[in-house]
Amino acid sequence: MALDIIKLYVTLLSEFFALSDKSVVSPSSTEPPPPPFVPVGSNAPTVSFYLLKILGEMSDCVNDVAGIELGVEANSTMKNLLESARWMFEDALAAAWCRGKLNPV
Repeated sequence: MALDIIKLYVTLLSEFFALSDKSVVSPSSTEPPPPPFVPVGSNAPTVSFYLLKILGEMSDCVNDVAGIELGVEANSTMKNLLESARWMFEDALAAAWCRGKLNPV
């Protein structure tokens, strides 16, 4: 039951942040559009501030799940979520930085 709840939580966050495994995604030569969770008018400092806050909350959640010892699969699932989020957040920050560099205010 607890593992099912963890999997639902990971699925919900993965769908919202459009997370995927970076090892299977091939890099493209064109600049990707910003992820849908990044507001259109945001700049790199704002994006980085809020992504760090979100990542900190996700990290706390992963540590809490690891602390209550739900099992190896639950810990692995949560750690994979955190790693995937880090990659996506780096991409989002890079896209915001490039967008600001190309269109300075």
